Amino acid sequence: MTAGLWGWARLITGTAAQIYLVMLAALAAIALIPAALGWTSTVIQTGSMEPHIDPGDVVVLSVLPGDQPVPLGGVVQFTSPAPAQPDGIARSVLHRIVIDHEDGTYATAGDANADVDSTPLVREQITGQARLLVPFIGLPALWADTGRHLLLAWWASGTVAALLLTLAVFVPRSHSEDHPDGADGDHNTRELPVHARRGALAVAGTAVLAGLVSAPMPPSTAAFTSRTGTRASWRVAAAPPALTLGRAAPYGLLASTSVVNQTPGGHETAVGANVGTSPGTHIVALQNSGSRPNVTGAVEAGTSAAAAAMTDARALESALLARPVTANRPAALTGPITPGVYTSTTGTFAVSSTLILDAQGDPTAVFVFRATTLTAALNSQIVLAGGARAANVYWVAAGNITLGANTTTRGTHLARGAIAANLNSGGPTQRFALEGRLISLGTATPGGAIDLNRPTITLPA
Repeated sequence: MTAGLWGWARLITGTAAQIYLVMLAALAAIALIPAALGWTSTVIQTGSMEPHIDPGDVVVLSVLPGDQPVPLGGVVQFTSPAPAQPDGIARSVLHRIVIDHEDGTYATAGDANADVDSTPLVREQITGQARLLVPFIGLPALWADTGRHLLLAWWASGTVAALLLTLAVFVPRSHSEDHPDGADGDHNTRELPVHARRGALAVAGTAVLAGLVSAPMPPSTAAFTSRTGTRASWRVAAAPPALTLGRAAPYGLLASTSVVNQTPGGHETAVGANVGTSPGTHIVALQNSGSRPNVTGAVEAGTSAAAAAMTDARALESALLARPVTANRPAALTGPITPGVYTSTTGTFAVSSTLILDAQGDPTAVFVFRATTLTAALNSQIVLAGGARAANVYWVAAGNITLGANTTTRGTHLARGAIAANLNSGGPTQRFALEGRLISLGTATPGGAIDLNRPTITLPA
């Protein structure tokens, strides 16, 4: 190899080594220096969010001040108690807060998980709020902690080689190295800065190596995605809470106090789903046995299954309320509406005639309507278009839901108050048809009751 080619090869490899060392030192500084500000760092140990977050990433956290609200949609570190862990050992966990419950607890979830964590979170468990994610820099500490010494040795050897190469290429040689027979006192004086520079780089490189292996960064399990440097971005990047019915999915009618079918003898009633109450036990004219069964599913009056379904229904309501609003709409709902989360400018939503929900070719499109009260006028109907599915339509009322005589509606209806459907109808020809669910959560007064007349209810496909 000619001197020119050798020089170019030496320069390219030396530059690559120097870039690697600068990046390594910068990432190490970002991960470790915040400790001077009272922040802490933790090494991620699990791979539950690969490829979005990898084992060995470092998360920088700050304390959540007592006068600041718990960041709904934000990522926090918290202590998960031993009973909540499969191995029975308490540990630190990094998850996103997705639901704010009315009882002051919170639900957390990993972004890749369809369901929320099984154990509710209280504020006192939170040990830090995520501020910054530094990729890869915690790998040496992770390898050392988990006994992967071969990987650690390969990395350390490569880093030392990069340091020696940088010293050889970019730190000028001393006069004695260029002229081994011509050294004198003046030359020795000039050589001191060269030796000092080499020594400083060697010490700095050794410190970085040692710090990355032995830095006191406790491990955490994690399942979140955002790689960012600002608190605002952590929140903006938050995935919306998952909309899941959980154990409430098999129920067409679910109420906290009572479900009453006003049809004499339960005639002309067909409920193709479960019916349940919890904690109440009052279910009238709805049965899945006897001479005139009108329910094809289970009838659960105050059972543990109904209680579990009610718990998951309340979690669904919290997830729906946590979704960002697409637009505020006037009270009257009519004509075509595209997917989104809608709130009422007046506090009331009313379906006055025919409402068309147009998914525009997207079968996963979600429609959410939130208001204080929801009503549907006589003979009104909801039509699905453009691939829209009743399973993705949600109606959420802070008060009551009233569905008039001879209405046809679709979607899951959740009310904190009472639900009334097809009451005071003009005769047996006026029916109530629903592809979806009626759920009265009973958290508003008066609430918890479902009263209906001659319903035909099917669960969404």
